[in-house]
Amino acid sequence: MVLGSNEILARAPVVPIRTSNTPEKMPNDGRRGSATGCVCGPRAEAAPNGWSRSAAFRVKNRRRAGVAACVRTRLIIAALPALLLSFGQTARALPGTHAPAISTYDTRASSVVLAYRHGSSEAGPFNTFSYNANFTNTTGKLSAQFGLHYVNFAPKVNNETAHGVGASGVALFVFPVAGRWEDGVPKAAISFYVGSVPTIYVSGERNYLTIPLTLGFALPLSPHKAITFTPWFEAAPSANLDTVFKPADIQASAGDVTVTPDPQPGNPTNVKVSVSQSALESAVKKGVTIDYGFSVPMRAGLEGGIHVSPSVDFNLYASIGTLGGGFSGSSLFSLGAGLVYRWDDIVPGVLPVERRLEREGCEAIEARFRSCPSSQQWLAPEQRAKEPRPPATPVAPPAVPHAPQPAPPRPAVGAAAAPPPTTPAAPPPVHPPTATPGSPPSAVFPN
Repeated sequence: MVLGSNEILARAPVVPIRTSNTPEKMPNDGRRGSATGCVCGPRAEAAPNGWSRSAAFRVKNRRRAGVAACVRTRLIIAALPALLLSFGQTARALPGTHAPAISTYDTRASSVVLAYRHGSSEAGPFNTFSYNANFTNTTGKLSAQFGLHYVNFAPKVNNETAHGVGASGVALFVFPVAGRWEDGVPKAAISFYVGSVPTIYVSGERNYLTIPLTLGFALPLSPHKAITFTPWFEAAPSANLDTVFKPADIQASAGDVTVTPDPQPGNPTNVKVSVSQSALESAVKKGVTIDYGFSVPMRAGLEGGIHVSPSVDFNLYASIGTLGGGFSGSSLFSLGAGLVYRWDDIVPGVLPVERRLEREGCEAIEARFRSCPSSQQWLAPEQRAKEPRPPATPVAPPAVPHAPQPAPPRPAVGAAAAPPPTTPAAPPPVHPPTATPGSPPSAVFPN
């Protein structure tokens, strides 16, 4: 670090610097250029031997040595306020300044989202530009949302704007509770999400990092298939890392400071003062500390989605939160808008039965049917034609009824009665043979 200024030299205070050969101080006589322990100008030759700067530096020209020593001391003391001023600002992280976690609550298809939000608070305005890539599973109930955010914050306490970057990774779950419209939009649903949005801010005076664990709950409501209103609430337990700068005393010995002539045009008496690296490192160690904190900022808001087409949505965002733990700290109110583009088709799982197969061909339908358990028992027509047919079973002809027997003639009067006709005995029953397993059934014909 190199410092040099004649103006600082003229205005700087002077402090005593003792050497090993200075048992006593010389009292100040009030003249300009003199102070206790430091004599400049003509009085350098009249100073006592015990306090003379020439004795300290062991030089013959006592006047020149006294002037150089006085210049060096004044420059060191004048440089300290400027150096300490650079460590006098404290950078305080504001919990709740992380980027947005959710870009859209529509999980019918994979999409990309471009959004902008502007926030106002007592601490200063916030601006957020977001890009999100969202991926939906086949059921339409889970969306993995990944985002990249640029944020900036202009605090009112100074004119330096803090610029930051955030990255988000969130899992969003949506469970319909009242059915869906014909395009798959849930009429009413319960939603919750979990993820993280680390955000870092960097500027001259504000340098901090916040790492929140975002936990949210929402209720998507669609009174019409083209409009969705989603009130939501979020709690974000956050770990905050603050870089704190505080004033620190700098102790510099004679060996830590080097004074060299540095004549400039129009200023031939200009000098240059250099401070050693070890003295500066010691000052930084004492003046810079890392402060850790933990807080739970909260947010609440309302998202409005207008479903322009099956592939495009227009979102409006409104939210209110706090820049501190819980509901403490400055309030932050933000408004924004976003454009949603679904680059993939709406998953069939969210569509009605009559619309699920609209865009699918016969091959896709057949392949899906073959994946069902009941398809194991189904055979194609060509497969059925190749199966061996079982032999035909003979059918027994119907039994012919017997003709009625004619009545016997009546006997003549006076003749002997004829004996009654004898009825022939019935034939013995015939039992059919027992069929063995694997043989075709057999028919039995009557004799």
